[in-house]
This record gives sequence, structure tokens and C-alpha cells, in this order.
Amino acid sequence: MSPVVARKIEFDELFNSTTMFYVNEEFEQAMEQEVQNKVDELFNELQSIDTKEGLKKYIVEHKDSLDNLTSLMEISTERFKRMVSMIRKERGFVFATEWGLGKIRTAMMESPAMMESVINLIWAGRDDEKLKTKIPYFYLDNMAIDQTTLQKLKDKNSIRLFVKRGLEGKYSNNIGDLILNQIEEKIRVVCAKHGIEYQKDVRVPILDRAVSFVMESPQNPKIIIDASYSVTTSSSQGSKKETARKTVEVLNRQRNLGNNIIYVNFLDGAGWIGRQADMREIHRCSDYVLNFNNLNLLEDIVDSYIAEF
Repeated sequence: MSPVVARKIEFDELFNSTTMFYVNEEFEQAMEQEVQNKVDELFNELQSIDTKEGLKKYIVEHKDSLDNLTSLMEISTERFKRMVSMIRKERGFVFATEWGLGKIRTAMMESPAMMESVINLIWAGRDDEKLKTKIPYFYLDNMAIDQTTLQKLKDKNSIRLFVKRGLEGKYSNNIGDLILNQIEEKIRVVCAKHGIEYQKDVRVPILDRAVSFVMESPQNPKIIIDASYSVTTSSSQGSKKETARKTVEVLNRQRNLGNNIIYVNFLDGAGWIGRQADMREIHRCSDYVLNFNNLNLLEDIVDSYIAEF
């Protein structure tokens, strides 16, 4: 039987076969259920905010109350913190650093004066004559819980948008985990076929950094895999390009010493379409490149180099 010769796909093939968005129906259904549960929970909690006492009760009973209120009332968190800083300064509080929303809530619960001041700011700051002389109306305009605001606090569509914004980070992180799991499953099958080991998310000493996967071990790497899935563009993609450049320099020195280590990059997602220059450079630096539509090529790569394990 002729030995397997792995093929490095051309850049255009990599680019044209990019999966723009990763879709996992089971995960999407689970996230939708979480969104709906949070919407229902928050909707029920917000029903008590129809008086100043109701607002106070909500803040006291719910740890994330100020986060929820500032977002649903479309109040800039940074501007809100500045306004509270002004209140602290005027009331003679010791001022070392600015407070976050959690600390503001804690201070409100510890100080009746602070509670009253912040409640007044949120409930009707827009109509407070003293505040009008100190805070621009452009900033103060949203500081009121009137009938329009109450309708928004009781509108499930508005609450849903807020909940989804709050879950964006979790959604992205979980998508990343699912993608790595899918890549790992392919690696696991290929390694089991040949009886070789692999490790994930581990520091490789010769590179002085962590990699997504390494066969067989960090101390004795044979194949190094970096994985990146990106829906949006960011400066981190430029950093990955620089990482690829440094990696190929190290591996070229290793090859000159007779140590042939294969470097593979997994690149996918719509964000890479928007960073073609970075994508192209990572392709150049890699021995092989993969995406979801070419993931089966991993088996050919391992087959080609199994004799070196």
C-alpha cells in the first residue's frame, strides 16, 4: 500500500469553505430555554416597581438590581457611576475610588442617606431642580421611572433583549467549547486508531505558550494544533498571526536540529473572512490548515507522520 501523503489545502479553498456561523440545534434550544426562564423570572421581579418603596424593596432583595435597572432604563452605567460619585462627594463620603454597581448597592443598604439619594436619582432625577443645575439634561433625561418606563419594565420584549445581551458572553464561550469538543472528538478517534496520546489546552515548553492540542505530549510534541473560531473581527486575530509567525520560527529551528514537528491551524468563522490578511499569513506559517469542512484531513496528516511518533 502506498504511504498516505497529506495535502495542505490552498488558501482560496480554505477561504471558500469557511463555515460562517456554527449552528448546533440542541445548544440553541437550551439557550432559548435559558433566555425564556430568565425573562419570566425578571418579569415577575419587576412587577413590584410601581412606587419608590417598591423600587427600594427590589434593590434590597435582588443583588443584580442596579445592573438590571440601568440596562432596562437605558442608563449608561458609566454615567450613573459618575452621578453617584457626585452624590458621595457632596454628602462627604470618603472618596478613594469610584464604586461599581455592586458596591453602590451595598452602600445603599448600609446608609439610609445613600439609599434615599440614589432612589431619588433613579425614580425622578430628571425632575429634580438641584440635579438639573449640576448634571446636563442630556445625561439626566433617562433618570425617571414614569409610566413609559414602567411599561418598558413590564414589556417582555424589552426584557428579552436585555437578557440576551447579558448572555452574549456565555453564549460565545459555550460555542467555543462546543467547537473545541468537536475538534477533540476527531483527534480522539484518530489517536485511538494509531494508539497515540494527545493533550489539550496545555503549555508546550519549546514554544513557551499554551496550544489547543498537542500529540503526543508537551515535552515531546509531534503535531501541534492551534484552533480559532471567530464570528467577529478583533485585534486578537492579529495576535494569532504573530503567534503563528513565532511558532514557525521555533519549529524551523527544531527541524534544523532534526526534530520535525508539524504545525496545524484550525481557522473558521465569519470573523476570519473579515481578516483575510491575518488568515493568509497564518495559512503561510502552517504546515496544514483545517476548518469544519476539511476536518477529515486531520486523519491524513496523522497517517502521513505516524512513523515519526
